[in-house]
Amino acid sequence: MEHPILFLCLILEKLGLPSGWHYYEEADKYGVLAQLLAPHMVHSYFVIGIILILALVARSKRDFLPGAFQNVWEFLVENIYEFTKSNLPHDKFDKLMPTVFPLITTYSLYILFSNLLGLIPGFMSPTANINVTMGLTLITIIYYHYLGLKYKGLAYFKDFLGPMPWLIPLMLPAEIFSHLGRLLSLSFRLFGNLLSKEILLGILTMLGGKFFAPLPVMILGVAVGFIQTFIFVLLSLVYFAGAVEEHH
Repeated sequence: MEHPILFLCLILEKLGLPSGWHYYEEADKYGVLAQLLAPHMVHSYFVIGIILILALVARSKRDFLPGAFQNVWEFLVENIYEFTKSNLPHDKFDKLMPTVFPLITTYSLYILFSNLLGLIPGFMSPTANINVTMGLTLITIIYYHYLGLKYKGLAYFKDFLGPMPWLIPLMLPAEIFSHLGRLLSLSFRLFGNLLSKEILLGILTMLGGKFFAPLPVMILGVAVGFIQTFIFVLLSLVYFAGAVEEHH
């Protein structure tokens, strides 16, 4: 399948910057800048910019009687807060919330906006690239190990050994493979669903026209965008909670 026409990359290319798949695939020829301005990176910057602008506008227009825009943001933040609260251990809630809640909020907004961006013609979903989803997953994996060590110390490694010494030869390999599996499943699930949606949209557009043929897939794409955001956030919270909970 040919590379799609991406407006942001075309704009940067007109400005003389190496942005596009052909530059990225020949990064040894065009240098580090071609990697920094790869299509998935450019669209990731774009999503981050949109979120920052919306957040700054919402912050600058806080009123005692909120308008529609402020109500939407308050609704989003409040629901993310309650969802995070309900999935963290109650005895460690006060200590975990100041660091976990901002990360989960960032995950929710970034992944959702990235998922939905690909539904706009001339744009792509950054989360349809394995580099992006793997990066997000690594943040989750590293952070929940950090939480485990922070709250349990070296006793955290006992969780990998099982309840009895004679089970260590069985439990240790199983736990190691389990954690490696999390790295693969969390990143490939998000990447695979978004990539398949974009490929299907491209095929239907070529076969059936630009308007009505892709419409069912676009509707499905909206649902996939929300569902995959929810799954990624939920699993991240489960891993955070599991790292700090005492196992009996």
